[in-house]
Amino acid sequence: MNDTVSKQRTYCVSVRFSAQEKEELDAARGRTAAGRFLREAFLQRKTIIVPECNRQAWSELSRSASNLNQIAHHLNLSGMAAHELSLIADIRAELSRFRASLVGARLTGERDGDDR
Repeated sequence: MNDTVSKQRTYCVSVRFSAQEKEELDAARGRTAAGRFLREAFLQRKTIIVPECNRQAWSELSRSASNLNQIAHHLNLSGMAAHELSLIADIRAELSRFRASLVGARLTGERDGDDR
């Protein structure tokens, strides 16, 4: 059987909540669809809820990342010493890790427990 066909979700299960339960569900799920949130909770999959302030910070930090890239490019053209360029590269990498952590993402190559 085709793997895609076997993974299609064809069954619907409905559930009823009181007004208070629905409010609690909405608060817990954030922007995640209720069905997805409940399915992942039942299947014990990790659901990442990204607070709105983190989304805003991630967007705002994109300007800083862009500026840093422009500075690095300029310094590269001006013949900056290799060890100084490596410091810029380290700062860029740290900024990338920080931005990714704001939205619960992991960058390629990161390990569990990596707290750099």
